Amino acid sequence: MRPGSMLPRTIAIAALSAAAFTLAGCNRTEAPAQPQASAAPSPAIVVLPRAVPPSTSRDPQEVLLSWAKAVSLKDWPSAYGYWGDHGAASGMTLDQFTASWGKLGQPDLEIGKGVQEGAAGSSFYTVKVTIVDGARRIPGEMVWRRVNDVDGATAEQLRWHIESTTLRP
Repeated sequence: MRPGSMLPRTIAIAALSAAAFTLAGCNRTEAPAQPQASAAPSPAIVVLPRAVPPSTSRDPQEVLLSWAKAVSLKDWPSAYGYWGDHGAASGMTLDQFTASWGKLGQPDLEIGKGVQEGAAGSSFYTVKVTIVDGARRIPGEMVWRRVNDVDGATAEQLRWHIESTTLRP
């Protein structure tokens, strides 16, 4: 190689690398800034994270806790989605569900120990739940259901979903 012939090639490679790194970051979204601790309380509004879509976990307690998070965050579309048929099995439309459950002020949940049983191709998880909304306590029972791993079962049937509840907010 001739002396000095590497410089133009090096510059070209550096320019292409810079362009590639720039383009690679174009679709990247920045993570939200984390609040910094301060000595004085801040009047800033705190935005709570939304619950994730209904869990596909095979652990009914884990799914129940995800639903409870949605309720405590008052994320009614997510809480509604934990019902079978993407909410339709609640017997309400999303608007009706939101109107009913939206009456809760600051819901917190007390969750008992559930019991899992199997019957005729399905598994059921029954658990006592109490919604605590200020001084108001709303006790009830929830029955969760999933179809066992049978041929032809849909993803909707295979996920744990609310089959029924006596909770009436």
